[in-house]
Amino acid sequence: MNHDEIKLTDKTKHISETPEAIVEQLLTLPPVRLESIAKGPGLYALYDHESQPRYIGITSKCLNDRIFKRHVGGDGNSHKFSSRYNVGRMFHTRKHPATCDADGRIAKMLRRAFAREHCRAVALSIPHLTKNQLWSLEGAVLEIAPPEVKIWNNIKQLEGCEPTELLDDLLASLNLADEEVAAIDRQAVRWNCK
Repeated sequence: MNHDEIKLTDKTKHISETPEAIVEQLLTLPPVRLESIAKGPGLYALYDHESQPRYIGITSKCLNDRIFKRHVGGDGNSHKFSSRYNVGRMFHTRKHPATCDADGRIAKMLRRAFAREHCRAVALSIPHLTKNQLWSLEGAVLEIAPPEVKIWNNIKQLEGCEPTELLDDLLASLNLADEEVAAIDRQAVRWNCK
């Protein structure tokens, strides 16, 4: 595939792009809320709660589904936001001996709400490329992307992070019932004892 001939699409324009230009867009376009991510296949950059790009990836299916649902809601390391914030009051991993399923579901709901509130992404929809072409393009992009914007790429297990002040503010805005707050606190205790 000739990378000079790739055409990226967004809602308003068609632009010929190179891997260098794609990296530039992933790092300079304003990151958007996760529910605003475009549909369709393409490349994306995930931005953490500190507004720093941490991961570059592709999907050959639906950008919105991959980022908004899977990166936020999954349990494994391939689900970056979920993995990064799976600590303390947001801790829950199915089948983990330290978790409680009932309390964990509430903690996981909080983790999803946190990621959707505080994390962002830049997604470039590229609907005309095949899965193999997307993989090739991702390889070229990762090869030239600065190391600091792909620190979540190729890490077996992300280090957990609970941004206390942001999480406290989110909890206050959610108006959870006392029993839900108690469940989240119990999960934090379980996390600290595991």
